[in-house]
Amino acid sequence: MLAAVLALLVFAAGATAGRGLAALIRVLAREGGFASSRYYSLARGFAASLPAIGHWFAPRGTRCPRLALLEFAAGFAALACWELFPPFKALCGAVFLFALLGAFFIDLDHMIIPDLFTIGLAITGLLLSAACPSLHGCGAFTAWNALRSLAASMLGLAIGSATVLWFGLIGEAIWQREVLGFGDVKFLGAIGAFCGWQGALFALFGGAVIGLLAMIVRGAGAMASGRRLSALLATAASRREIGRMGASQPFPFGPMLAAAAAAYFLAFHSGVDAFFAPYRLLF
Repeated sequence: MLAAVLALLVFAAGATAGRGLAALIRVLAREGGFASSRYYSLARGFAASLPAIGHWFAPRGTRCPRLALLEFAAGFAALACWELFPPFKALCGAVFLFALLGAFFIDLDHMIIPDLFTIGLAITGLLLSAACPSLHGCGAFTAWNALRSLAASMLGLAIGSATVLWFGLIGEAIWQREVLGFGDVKFLGAIGAFCGWQGALFALFGGAVIGLLAMIVRGAGAMASGRRLSALLATAASRREIGRMGASQPFPFGPMLAAAAAAYFLAFHSGVDAFFAPYRLLF
C-alpha cells in the first residue's frame, strides 16, 4: 500500500514538473520568435487545473491534448526512474528525461532546440556525473569514482557531438545542403554527458532508425494521397530547419534523438554497454 502511495506521489510530482516544463516551452518558443503555443489549457476550476488527470474534468473546447501528453509523459518518466534506480540516481535521471521531453516537444513543434536543452543540459550532465558516479556505472560516491564518472561524461560529450557533426558535414558534402542543424550536434553531446559515448552512439543510430520508420510511414501516407515518391525523397534530404515530409509536415531529428536516448537510459543501457565493451580500450 505504501509503495503504491509513493508511486502515485512520484507520478504527481512528475506531472507537475511537466506542467512547469510546458510553461518553459512557451517562454522559449516566444524567445525563438514563435508567438503561438500548443501548451496552454483554457480550463478553469480546481479539478480541471490538476496536472494530468485534470484534463478529464476540463470542458470540451478548453482541453489541451499536447499539454496533457507532456504531463503524462513527465509523470511516467519520473515514475520509471523511481522504480528503476536508487533515489539520487532517480532524481538525476528525472532531470535528464525532463530535458529530453522539453527538447522533444519544442523541436517537434518549432524546429528549434534552445541552448537550455543543449548547452545547459551538457553542463548539468557534467556536474551530476561528478556528484552521482552511478550514472556512468562507476559505483558509490568516492573522490576517485567521481573523477572517473566525470571523465566518462566528458568523453561522451566530446564523442557524441563530434560524431554527429562529422555525419552532418559528410552529408552536406554529398547532398550540397545542410542535413543536420547545429542544435542536433549540441543536443547529442548533452546526451553523451549523461549516457556516455555508448549512449550517444546508440541515440544517434537509434534515432536514425526511428526517423527512417517515421519517413516510411509518412511516405506511405503521401503516396496514398497521390504525391510522387521522388518529390518526397527530395524534401526528406532538404535542409533540416525547413524540411518537410508530405505536404507541409515538419520532420526534425531532435525528437528521434530524444526518444532513442530515453530508451537507452531506461531500458537498453546494459545490453548496449555490453555490446561496446570490447571497444572501451580504444577510449
